[in-house]
Amino acid sequence: MYSKLIFPLDPNDSVLLEIPVIISQGVSQKYRLALDDLIYVEACQHRLILHTIQGDFTTRCTFADLTVCLTPSDRFFHGGKGLLINFAHVSLVQVTGEVLLKNGQIIFCSRRRRRETREAFLVYAGAGKFSHETI
Repeated sequence: MYSKLIFPLDPNDSVLLEIPVIISQGVSQKYRLALDDLIYVEACQHRLILHTIQGDFTTRCTFADLTVCLTPSDRFFHGGKGLLINFAHVSLVQVTGEVLLKNGQIIFCSRRRRRETREAFLVYAGAGKFSHETI
């Protein structure tokens, strides 16, 4: 399986992710998804679940293949084993590891990556560096 980024000719258009999405047992179809619409990705039973604005999609693409496509952007963060978060859809990362999404949903980053996730989000959000006491 593969995934790749498709860059637009017009800079006002969204960057697209082309990925094979599972339609039914043994059947997949290439799907183009705007990166702006990707909320977060989670690994579950040898598959990836792409949580998007349009709904959830499942793919057999590997987590490594997907993260290679998305690493050039600072808005995608690896929040733990099997979790990739799009900071553009995050409103707050709490000290406890709860990630509050703008759609009202709550997801949890790994315990080991709590501080790193929070610091990365604060940098992304433009808050800059904070002392460790506030984080």
